[in-house]
Amino acid sequence: MNALSYYPSIRYILCLFIVFAGLNISQLQAQQKDDDNIELYNSEETYEYQYSSKQRQVTVSELIEKTYICNSFRSTIPYGETYNNQEEIKDIRIIVDGKNARSIKPTCDYMNINSYFYTDARMCYFDLPFVQKGSMSKVIIEKEIKDPRYLSTAYFTDNYPARVKKITVIVPRWMEADIHPYNFEGQNITVKKQYDSKKDADIYTYTANNMPAMKKNPMSPGASWLWPHIMICSKAANNDGNKSEYFATTADLYKWYHSLTQQLNSDTAVLDERAKKITEGITDKWEQLKAVFYWVEDNIRYIAFEDGIAGFKPDEAHEVMRKKYGDCKGMANLTKALLQRCGFDARLCWIGTNHIMYDYSIPSLCVDNHMICAVNYKGKWWYLDATEGYMQPGVYAERIQGRQVMIENGDKFLLEHIPVTKPEQNSRLFKEELRVDGNNMTGKILYKYDGESKTDLLNNIHSLKKDRLQTALENYITNSNMHYKISNMQTSSLDQRDGNLEVNFDLVYQDAVSSFGQEMYIDIDYNKEFNNAIIDTVKRRVDLRFSSKDNFITETDLIMPAGYKAATLPENLHIVNPKFTFDVTYAVKDNKICYRKKLTIINTYLQKSDFLEWNKAIASLSKKYLEQITLVKQ
Repeated sequence: MNALSYYPSIRYILCLFIVFAGLNISQLQAQQKDDDNIELYNSEETYEYQYSSKQRQVTVSELIEKTYICNSFRSTIPYGETYNNQEEIKDIRIIVDGKNARSIKPTCDYMNINSYFYTDARMCYFDLPFVQKGSMSKVIIEKEIKDPRYLSTAYFTDNYPARVKKITVIVPRWMEADIHPYNFEGQNITVKKQYDSKKDADIYTYTANNMPAMKKNPMSPGASWLWPHIMICSKAANNDGNKSEYFATTADLYKWYHSLTQQLNSDTAVLDERAKKITEGITDKWEQLKAVFYWVEDNIRYIAFEDGIAGFKPDEAHEVMRKKYGDCKGMANLTKALLQRCGFDARLCWIGTNHIMYDYSIPSLCVDNHMICAVNYKGKWWYLDATEGYMQPGVYAERIQGRQVMIENGDKFLLEHIPVTKPEQNSRLFKEELRVDGNNMTGKILYKYDGESKTDLLNNIHSLKKDRLQTALENYITNSNMHYKISNMQTSSLDQRDGNLEVNFDLVYQDAVSSFGQEMYIDIDYNKEFNNAIIDTVKRRVDLRFSSKDNFITETDLIMPAGYKAATLPENLHIVNPKFTFDVTYAVKDNKICYRKKLTIINTYLQKSDFLEWNKAIASLSKKYLEQITLVKQ
């Protein structure tokens, strides 16, 4: 999942980033005023299980009431409410300063991705006005959730700060449901349970006071890690003998998932033909596996969209192949189907990326947000995620490392964990031999990329047109700094997955040397990773997550000019933290100054309590970057 997870109403979308007519989802948050001009005066959400005797099924009535107040200056904010084939918006009322605003007409439309409308996700949206300071606008929305399975999470935070947020869950005695609280620690949230004899129902009321806005921060963990919310799990119903089973156990969750995949009916003849063509001339089974995986990565465009049954049913494998695009479910299904045509034991997998905090210990549709393929090859599970471009088998993206994965196994299922790798998987080695040439430094440079550092580079440069590949690679390496002049670049294949990626080139580092009298001052490091990467602890109120376990290695040998020697070298720097290490050393060997640097992110999750130590380390590293090597004439 992505930025959409910040929006509690969007609970059911797998692998999705969407735009609806004229308004990007992120705009709903981006237009929020930092000065909190608009505030939620009062917000209430009520969920009530109901039984339809006519349809003989359980539904959930959802009532949303939000009252906004303008604290300072006139404004207008966008408001959007999502729904899909499993939800229906029954009514929307808009009240501005106590009067029904009938002139405001909500627009309801399908969501789309880059003009693709193949989705059942929809949104009703409109602009909510505030004519002056003190103006209050209220939105009342009545919705119906047709299947209790789709009732999952409710958050106490919103895009705007809330004075009072109340969540009420009404559970009749004929309904069995669990409510799980998350991130309540340190929050002003009260819980009240009472019995309503007229409804013969237990009423759970959660009231939160003075909740901050759910403001978006870059490099943030998903909303479930950060914000207080409840997870509502519908287990079973028994209304006058009319029984329904939902998700009482993880086995129930898998049974439902499996029932959706059993509805698939792939065109095996078309898949057979493609599998044979992909593996033509390849006799080694492992090489066949890689060929299929790489073909899907290269030929199927990943477009995150939801389609059918609120985004949980994969698209047919042959249809994904025909259209040449698909979401994670469709790409996983195609990978599985092609591998099976080659004789592999390939299976679909459900997984929650590290964007969400849950695992399968609680059966709910919100515990996973992604689908991949697993292959049992020579007694070992290999997990293939074709949405990760230029990824090789056995190299796993940080977002799925260590995550619990549900593997289809006929009528049963398997629970495994994706292997956790060390930062060394993602090493980026920068090796150079430099010489002084006037005010510049020149030299031969070697870059080696492994793991996610390699896939990041390849995905970045291949996102542009082929005729711009060389320029894109130069800009990536130099970070578009005009002082770094690259020439005679040679690379290993820019389409490869196996092994590391090597880039060799000649470098002219302009203005890296300053001369005053008998002395030279040299700036030996032009990469300066994490330079000034201080976390603003005043503005940033949430934890931080790096995208990968970085491992930056620099090995620089500077050949001193004839007649010069090292006068002073900066002191070495050694910082060891359980989540990161910084190591910088300087040494003189014969006529060379040997500069070595290793910066490692061991744990990608930095909690707010880690920020102080991180900032101290960054301050020391940035100061080290400012210290120059001094050479003096002998």
